[in-house]
Amino acid sequence: MSHFSFPLDFQLLAQTDKMADRPYLLLQVNSIDSWGRHRVEGYGFVRFPAEPGYHKLEVETWRPRGSLQSEIHSFFLGGSIRIHKLEELTRTKFIDEQGKADVVNRFGLETENSGKVRVNLNMCLQDAVSRKLNRKRVEMNKEALLLETKK
Repeated sequence: MSHFSFPLDFQLLAQTDKMADRPYLLLQVNSIDSWGRHRVEGYGFVRFPAEPGYHKLEVETWRPRGSLQSEIHSFFLGGSIRIHKLEELTRTKFIDEQGKADVVNRFGLETENSGKVRVNLNMCLQDAVSRKLNRKRVEMNKEALLLETKK
């Protein structure tokens, strides 16, 4: 188990307040051992939630399984099978019984599970109208504070 705690801040802008396709968070888990050998330990992705607020997500990760020779090479010399275009993982879709499209991210690959990544998200959704109103409100509060301090 490893703990990585680094805050990331993203701002995603959309034309409408209801997005049909929410963006994905793509993950690539890497490791470096004590001899400096690099490996890709797994890939995973999760779709951003539609509702604002605090979310705890668990992302299942997996890695492509290679031949016996490539696994031995990876163990002794480092290196591993890599996916060159991560964005392609979220483009392969199928239609379920209800007619909704879902992602098949391992289609055509022989893979093995490689663990889970826990992601904590604080999400805030804001449309253009409410953003303008909030800006005006903040500016008015600043002006009121300036007037108060001048008295």
